[in-house]
Amino acid sequence: MGIFNPSSSISATITGFASAPVSSAICTSNGVLRFAVGDTTSNIIKIKNITATIGSKTVTFTPNATIDPNPTIAPGNTYTFSVPNVCPSAGTHFSAAVTINYTEPGSIFPSAVYPSSGTITGTVSASTAQSYVANFNGVNSYITTSLLYPSGNSQRNFSLSLWFMPKSGAPSSCYNGLSDSDNGNNGWGLMYWPDTHRLDFWILSTVSGTVQDMEFGNLINGSWVNVVITYNKTPTGYIGNGYINGVLISSNVLRSPVTLPMPYGFNIGRARQSSGSISFGLISGVQLYNSTLTSSQVTELYNNGIGGRYLNNLKVIGFWPLNGTAKDYSGNGNNGVATNVIFTSNYPTP
Repeated sequence: MGIFNPSSSISATITGFASAPVSSAICTSNGVLRFAVGDTTSNIIKIKNITATIGSKTVTFTPNATIDPNPTIAPGNTYTFSVPNVCPSAGTHFSAAVTINYTEPGSIFPSAVYPSSGTITGTVSASTAQSYVANFNGVNSYITTSLLYPSGNSQRNFSLSLWFMPKSGAPSSCYNGLSDSDNGNNGWGLMYWPDTHRLDFWILSTVSGTVQDMEFGNLINGSWVNVVITYNKTPTGYIGNGYINGVLISSNVLRSPVTLPMPYGFNIGRARQSSGSISFGLISGVQLYNSTLTSSQVTELYNNGIGGRYLNNLKVIGFWPLNGTAKDYSGNGNNGVATNVIFTSNYPTP
């Protein structure tokens, strides 16, 4: 069942949509029209495509094998869809003509296509939203990138930011790896323990013979959090900081720094140092910096929201919005390859 909770939204007026009613909608400042679709038929409906027209711009969303595959809606339930690149700028009045084409697979005419048309009007919100986020299944879904990080011949500061929403019902063997740069001998990563609802930033170093963990937080299934890790060299040693939603939760002096070079890639959605460490939940907006973010910069990342870009004028290494692809939008070409990852529009906004 879809959940629609537009943050900082401006109410829209909805007319029409008889058999596949739209119950709520928002046009965001980054061009995304999001709305929840219901089902008032006596059958399960399957969405074939959705077309939205605002002014002279028409965009059609068609589900495929990796983005909202086979979206079905049962009577009384809803599913939230996104139509990207159609809304005008923030504060602009809009009128969207929308047609939802669907089939009823369980009916006597399972291949017949039925339209449900209507109009959504309102003012474009100042908030942003991604069209899609990455959904990891806890079993065999993950993203590998071409980034060999860290690189160089000296110890390096770094920062990691991502949005994460844990889900209930995690597999018993799931260690919920969120990201790592590790080959089983040296490296670092971020994990989430479903049984304790805590995050774990760890560093593994065979050079020093130490495994160091910093556990923090108390996450809630079904709720988004912005998680930021910073790693900083100080006169007293390397310090790891853990932030949740812009607030410093934990700080720990780590006994040994990450030692370079590390000839292995940066992963999203898994941690290779433990078996079964595949993420079970939603991940979005992964950012990696070759510098230590300040507390004010961490707050800025949180305030930018789930659809926000990386911070300018900083040493960004990779930026993976996971907005339908695993492409790196930092300009550094560290594109990812998604394995068994589904990108979905049916997510609650923070």
